[in-house]
Amino acid sequence: MKKHLKMGAKEVMQVTNVAQGFIDLSKKTLNKADTEVKEQMFIKSKAVNLIMKLTAFTLQVKTIDLYEAFGWDLYEKFAHAYDAFKLCLTDPEIVFDKITITEEQKKALLFNINKKIGAKPIKLRSNFNLQCYTYEGIEAIREALLETKKQTQNDKFTLVFQLIAPPMYKCEVVTLDKNGGTEIIEEAVRIVQVEIKKRGGIFKLVCGPTRIGSKGDQIERDDIIAGLNQNEDDSSGEESNNEGIDIDLENDDIQNEELSEEEEKQAK
Repeated sequence: MKKHLKMGAKEVMQVTNVAQGFIDLSKKTLNKADTEVKEQMFIKSKAVNLIMKLTAFTLQVKTIDLYEAFGWDLYEKFAHAYDAFKLCLTDPEIVFDKITITEEQKKALLFNINKKIGAKPIKLRSNFNLQCYTYEGIEAIREALLETKKQTQNDKFTLVFQLIAPPMYKCEVVTLDKNGGTEIIEEAVRIVQVEIKKRGGIFKLVCGPTRIGSKGDQIERDDIIAGLNQNEDDSSGEESNNEGIDIDLENDDIQNEELSEEEEKQAK
């Protein structure tokens, strides 16, 4: 065995047999594509279990109690409980409508979800053309942009105006508040239009507020919701899943759980 395995190394293997408490494993029949999928599931499951443990620590209950209350339901309703947690960042009520959860549990769970897989700042951009054939020329465009920046300046949003290539300009903002960011960019575009026309210039909108790099996120969200709908359609014809290998969580008590220093601070 030492020729094929290193002590302490993490290996992906296939379970070929389970009998009398013994598990037979094999590497021969592994498919590379399946291995990558299972590794991703393993990473997701570790993240889910950490969030559940932190939530249990916060509520001073056993982790198994939270799994029995709503954890296993998340795995049943969604392709993976991690998908449900990701959806909680944008549409929490879609998730909570599918499970039985108290307000206290909901608050603690959302806190820990945001701590561990919280939403990242997003970049919103709007492109527009500015032209001015009067005596002021480029100075009129510059003044219009400066005036717009002055009127939209606040502590929450910092707008950036840049030249892409004449006559196209862009207005960008990086924020956690998508709706607020969209509104401030729309307001900025409106002011630019007014200011440039005051100075005899021409304004043309190329594209409204667009989230940069949002395509993948939107697909992921749509896939999660599609998977949820598919699970609901199939639930009536599913057989009982009770038979199989049980995971022993009986000893997973908060008194015996060891959280890292960082995790314990976040839980507090």
